[in-house]
Amino acid sequence: MWTCSPPTPPPFLEGTGGSLTNAEIEYLPWGAKLMTLECGIRFLTDYLVGDEYFHISREGQNLDRCRTQFKLVADMEEHWSQLQAIVNQHQK
Repeated sequence: MWTCSPPTPPPFLEGTGGSLTNAEIEYLPWGAKLMTLECGIRFLTDYLVGDEYFHISREGQNLDRCRTQFKLVADMEEHWSQLQAIVNQHQK
């Protein structure tokens, strides 16, 4: 179940002390999506080259990690309007 509506600003935004511009706040969902996609690509690449970078405890673990990251990206895309609504609440 997707829940994405914190009643208070996310801790990250509180930690910025109001120093982010509206444009920076607006792009936070894009950053989260891009970082998740990048991590998935890195897990996939590592799997394809023989699991040389990320430690694994079982065969196919990096492939599973990749699939999990890609599923998170798909979930973000599915709920994109909710993510945008959250960051829009915290613009100046």
